[in-house]
Amino acid sequence: MTASLLPWDAIIGYLKSAGVRHLFGLPSDDLKIVSSLPSSGMDFILCKDQRNAVFMAAGYALTTNQMSVCVVGKGPALSNTLTGLLEAKNLGAPLLLLALGTGGDKLGTRSFQEADQISLVKPLVKWAYRVEHVDRLVWALERAAFLAINGAPGPVYIELPENLMDQPVPTGLQFIPPEKLSCSPSLRELDAAWEIIKTARRPVILVGGGMKSVTNDVIGIFADLCGAALFATASGRSAVDEEDELFCGVAGLYTDLSLRQIWKESDVVIALGSRLEETATFEWDILLEDTPLIQVNVELEDFAHEYRGVKVLGDGYAALEQWVQRYGHKPDEVWLETIRSCKQKAFSNRAIYLEELKKTPGIHVPELLEIIQTEFPEKMVLVQENGLQDMWSYFYPYFRFTQGSLSIVPSDQTSLGFGAAAALGASVATERPVVALVGDGAFNLFCSDFMTAVQYQIPLIYLVLNNGGYGWLQNQMNYKHLSGQSLPFVSEAAKTGIQIPQYEFVESLAIRSKGEAREQLQLAWQKYQENKLVVVEVYADLADVHEKISHVYGDFPLYEQQASKN
Repeated sequence: MTASLLPWDAIIGYLKSAGVRHLFGLPSDDLKIVSSLPSSGMDFILCKDQRNAVFMAAGYALTTNQMSVCVVGKGPALSNTLTGLLEAKNLGAPLLLLALGTGGDKLGTRSFQEADQISLVKPLVKWAYRVEHVDRLVWALERAAFLAINGAPGPVYIELPENLMDQPVPTGLQFIPPEKLSCSPSLRELDAAWEIIKTARRPVILVGGGMKSVTNDVIGIFADLCGAALFATASGRSAVDEEDELFCGVAGLYTDLSLRQIWKESDVVIALGSRLEETATFEWDILLEDTPLIQVNVELEDFAHEYRGVKVLGDGYAALEQWVQRYGHKPDEVWLETIRSCKQKAFSNRAIYLEELKKTPGIHVPELLEIIQTEFPEKMVLVQENGLQDMWSYFYPYFRFTQGSLSIVPSDQTSLGFGAAAALGASVATERPVVALVGDGAFNLFCSDFMTAVQYQIPLIYLVLNNGGYGWLQNQMNYKHLSGQSLPFVSEAAKTGIQIPQYEFVESLAIRSKGEAREQLQLAWQKYQENKLVVVEVYADLADVHEKISHVYGDFPLYEQQASKN
């Protein structure tokens, strides 16, 4: 007689063999999964909101560089995850979503919570599959895990029909954990790119989020050999040590004005593991009019076709290792001096600005970042949102990620509340301290799962920038001189303080002035070391905005040359 398992026993058994240690989500009300968990040694982080659950799982995946798992029910439970899947797909977070579905015996009968879930999910995942027979369950799990971590990582989806979950699963085959495959570029593509690289004297290397899955110093070695200015996309930050003398900040929208000259004078841009979304390529049409672009990606869909140059299909690290072996000439000293000069100016302007802020009342985000940089450990995880004022840290050199630290930011979708929830997943995943820099709007949206952190005793530090609501929208309205009395995106009433539930595990602090900022942040770190969840409310001035995003026009600020005419 062939041995068999119940479906949830088989699922949990496979996930355990694949190295999964934590699950996130809110299971179906049949709760069959509950009986399969005790013997597994796996922890299920029960969330209050399915959207937050996917955000948490994404934060976990981005911290560990391994597949995370989220479990939800059917119908609206599944539709609540769509924003999280949208974010996970654009972030390249390897994530398996398991959802219950209407049984095949009831499809089309208007059964309770019946929905075409595959159609809802399919555009947002690498692979979506409905298991119609128990013989396909383990196969589906193995294929989903393989696809989640290989190529460009991303979310995958398996639907589990209700009538399937009581049927025995044959266990004749051993579970096969997913294998991470390498993808080396072809010599033809490497040679074509090399013909451009070897004659370049003013190279720029752009490091995208696809380069964060491996710990390897070949990026720095290659940059040193060719004397390349190093930039990162927002999602690519912490892939390289930002104290490196060649590192020049974040590309596109977030490039310091003092460093734009480097882009204007470059004679080749080598983009590694980046989809080149709009914020990363902001102003490229005027800065890189005649500059060839070399793109290296593991997924065909990730290549941008707006620029001339060479496309290399394969792993960015493998490509760099090939080019490192070929390099023979010395870096251009004039170019190195240009990089040093531009960086010196950027740091000098930052120092001058910080001195000016000392003369002004209140606490400003650049001052806060400076204290964080000195008072918190270097090897921390900083999780962010993408609001009006938490974006200050996107602007190098106001914040710098040193070797061993980790940056987690929203994708170009910038789903509100992502960072606040992802920070919980990150904290579950690592022993490194986790700090979340979020706006009050994002924090309030996430707050349904504040109790999740309390329930599971998940320690981290929230720095909540309270400007009284949705500062980005209010800033845009103010810039356009629109009458906003009927649409108050911020209010003084909201600035009276966010409501933090009082528990022994929770420490609530507040920063209202620069004089108390350092002391309160030191206290926050002390309380975190006592294994507490710390919420520091920072009272932010709506006008505390970086100059690059002060000229708001729709989703994006004006180009610098346009803004200067206003």
